Amino acid sequence: MIAAQRMEYIISLLQERNVVTTIDLSTMLKVSDMTIRRDLDELEQMGLCKRTHGGAILAGRSIIQETSYRERELQNVREKQAIAHAALRKIEEGDTIALDSGTTTLYLAKLLREKANITVITNSIHAILALYCCKGVTVISTSGSISRPCLVGDEERDPCLVGSMAEETMNKFRPTKAFIGTSSLSIADGLSNSVLEEASMKRTMIGVSAEVFVLADHTKFGHTASFIVGPISLIDTLITDPGISNEFEEEITNVGVEVIKSHID
Repeated sequence: MIAAQRMEYIISLLQERNVVTTIDLSTMLKVSDMTIRRDLDELEQMGLCKRTHGGAILAGRSIIQETSYRERELQNVREKQAIAHAALRKIEEGDTIALDSGTTTLYLAKLLREKANITVITNSIHAILALYCCKGVTVISTSGSISRPCLVGDEERDPCLVGSMAEETMNKFRPTKAFIGTSSLSIADGLSNSVLEEASMKRTMIGVSAEVFVLADHTKFGHTASFIVGPISLIDTLITDPGISNEFEEEITNVGVEVIKSHID
């Protein structure tokens, strides 16, 4: 089991039990105590746990639990569709865009069938399947490893491409715009995601793109997921739904992010 898998397992266990011990984790994960201590040190640096003698406890902040992909597909559908339509209006002929995985970005992928002469670089397997037969859209896959199923419980995850190969491929492009999904968005912690490797891939997409759009409905705001993507300052524009609170809209606008509210029919 690689480090990213171990840390996801540890966080899931902390969320379930609030406390873990080095000895128990070493036995469960079949690695040395030293390896577990390094993992816990890294998670503490991320602000996700607090080290104790012989183990760790869950950090004081509220960390949202991961929801299965199938559940998320059924949540806030009208809001996500409206956000996707608003995002579509920001894409122009000749654009090269980076398209993240996720349920909201998939709605955008399906709308891109209306466009001509655009290039889409994506790690989303669903988006690739939605666009592969479109004559006006050039689709480039990031390659990489397919995201793993959840290590704790039986939740199904969004099938997407992650890992060093996917990030190396992404680094070879300079998209004009990136359209990024997120598990959570807060002023304090910025963008965050429930899966470590997906958070890393989002960070790479953002880093190579000239303009960054985050697509998120209002239920994502004010929370923090397990793995930080980066601060609010990485975002140029937030596209959301009318459910965003006046307070959060004012806070995020004050740090230089443009907010676009979609219209729900």
